[in-house]
Amino acid sequence: MCDNTVLQVSDIRLRAGATPIYQQVKRGEILGLAGLQGHGQSAFLETLAGVYTPVAGRVTTGKDTPIKSLSDSVREKIIYMPADRKKNGIFANLSVQDNFIMGNLKRFSKLGWLHKPTARTALSAYRSELSMSYAHRDIAISNLSGGNQQKVLLARAMAHNPRVMLLNDPTRGVDIQTRRTLYAYFRMAVADKGMTMVILSTELDEILELCDRVLIFRDYNIFAELQRHNMHMESLMSAMFGQNAHNEGGKL
Repeated sequence: MCDNTVLQVSDIRLRAGATPIYQQVKRGEILGLAGLQGHGQSAFLETLAGVYTPVAGRVTTGKDTPIKSLSDSVREKIIYMPADRKKNGIFANLSVQDNFIMGNLKRFSKLGWLHKPTARTALSAYRSELSMSYAHRDIAISNLSGGNQQKVLLARAMAHNPRVMLLNDPTRGVDIQTRRTLYAYFRMAVADKGMTMVILSTELDEILELCDRVLIFRDYNIFAELQRHNMHMESLMSAMFGQNAHNEGGKL
């Protein structure tokens, strides 16, 4: 295994009869996942997060630590952001600040007590970095736009100081300006913080703009793997519809 491997996928079968998947996710890369809906890309991302249990195979870190559950991934600073923020992300009746703190209680606690000044300082910093717009940190998060809700969830995830971010359709339902802000932030996190990102996106423009390589799924298998220099709308669409299978990377 290479020293810069952060996630190793070995002999993963996403469902019975599927071809085994072997992949290495490298430090500092942005890996894209794409495919027609229901072809296994979500299952693959959730497998990396320890949320989905494959039929066979294993996911490990670069240090060979197995990832079998969400608690495993969080402990290894591998943070998963689900697609449906209203169902699986925000606590609609709680404030912006409380939503930010959720999942980060240890970081913002001292001697077992929540230290709100520390949390407020951290939230303020992310508010500036992500250009969050809200009247007050105590306002209910449900009063924010979808884009600002997503920024709060991203700030909550970043407060874990993740090594790897697993993002499921991170800009779905947000406006173009927010999308651009998130793109810039993702690039900064990789370039300046040394983070790795795996991004599942239904927006092919997003894949083209952000990703170093992309895995395209069909029937719960990887149908094609495209590197940056050969990634364009035509090649993505062809692979998604089962045409011109192309694998530049092989078994990494």
